[in-house]
Amino acid sequence: MLIAAHADVTEDGAVKSGTGDLVGVLLTAGSAAATLILYDNASEASGTVLASLKAGANTIASWTPVLPYPFANGCYADIGGTGAEATVVYL
Repeated sequence: MLIAAHADVTEDGAVKSGTGDLVGVLLTAGSAAATLILYDNASEASGTVLASLKAGANTIASWTPVLPYPFANGCYADIGGTGAEATVVYL
């Protein structure tokens, strides 16, 4: 049985290295609009895009795939916006 893990993100960086499955994303915007792009990469904002979310100021955006969404190299978060926070859930 696989147990999901999560990472809280407030700045660009690796969420997980190596293979895994993306199972959910929650983006919370602060005082300005926020963006989050997740890449299939362990060390930089490039490669295959796994998910892309936008949230208006002081709102929340979420994405939950119907099935776990696999990644091969890792999961890298590129987040933008004043006070933006994201929670990335993966296996």
